[in-house]
Amino acid sequence: MLGSRNQGLNERRRGYPYLTVKFIFLDDDQLIYHTPIPSRDTAALQDLLRESNCFVASFVGADPYSVETYIMQYATSRTETTFLFDRNLYSQAIALAKGSPVAKSTRFAAAAMAFASCANTQIETNLALYEGSASGARKAWKRDLQLFHKADGIHPANWTALALGHVERFDRRIPGKRLKSEASKTFDPTAKLRFYGFVYPIALKMALISMAGGKPDKKMLELLDWVYDYWHFSAPALLLATQALSHDPPKNIFKNIRSTDRKKALRGVENAVWDLVYITAWFERIKVQVETNELTVLCSQDKALLKVATLLRDILLGESVSPFEKAGFGKSVLDRYDAYVSDLSNPKRALQPLPVDFDGYRSKLVSGLETEFLKPF
Repeated sequence: MLGSRNQGLNERRRGYPYLTVKFIFLDDDQLIYHTPIPSRDTAALQDLLRESNCFVASFVGADPYSVETYIMQYATSRTETTFLFDRNLYSQAIALAKGSPVAKSTRFAAAAMAFASCANTQIETNLALYEGSASGARKAWKRDLQLFHKADGIHPANWTALALGHVERFDRRIPGKRLKSEASKTFDPTAKLRFYGFVYPIALKMALISMAGGKPDKKMLELLDWVYDYWHFSAPALLLATQALSHDPPKNIFKNIRSTDRKKALRGVENAVWDLVYITAWFERIKVQVETNELTVLCSQDKALLKVATLLRDILLGESVSPFEKAGFGKSVLDRYDAYVSDLSNPKRALQPLPVDFDGYRSKLVSGLETEFLKPF
């Protein structure tokens, strides 16, 4: 029954007239809403994404694979949500928008595009653009971004049909959407990201320690000693280390690390660094999400990235068990870590105080690590 002060019809638009989500509050705070695709397709999308286990949300206690989760958050608290796409997901969506046939490996990209539209969330691709630029894709970024913006605006039924296998590809070319001038100005394909520069030295050192072998506790203690003496502590990087230096490290955290082509091996380290960049950016958002009233969902099919992100979120939101303990490291590792983080202002550390020529210090540090890494294996 309408009429209560807590009742009424509300609408939220993503900028496209046919993507309006309408919702009605009833007396018992029940929410009734309408999405742009049939409920059976919405359920199928949710099941597909849930099976892929490809989201890490900045919240717990609600289902990140339910459209209703995001609609309810906005309806009750005006909480916005951003989906942070990694480079692979962005590239797959671009390829599908260009007319490539959908494959098992790209169904997730189509499903994520449809889901984001139905949930009225925003998609952010900035980091994907920077990673692509660093990998050599500097010339076509504007054309691809124009296409992505247009593809994000088509009716989600089109992406749903791809994701659920109803069609093999888009039957019409999607025209690019002209970028606003400010969007063109904000992205510099030659720019160096601060997050990348922050985590790259740790990843290099981690890779070197991983290659050298040895017992897990010894390897982790060596990394902690090095970070304390020569660099900054990074929660995402150390959580990656709990996986890479563990008793049973996942395969391909550092792709091709033992290749005789050492430049190819270095590219594998750089790939892991980009994983850390996504996680670090996502981590920074979580720390201020109460103030900004904005949630962020990290979207990827990279299992190592998702694992580290999950560990990081759980710690930030109150997980009591140490990630070192979870990964099977001994008490000496946790004790060493605790001692170091409580003594960060010790002047014996190379970065206390911060060198006047910090960029020069970092360049010299990285050069030494890269030289060691590039030696014939």
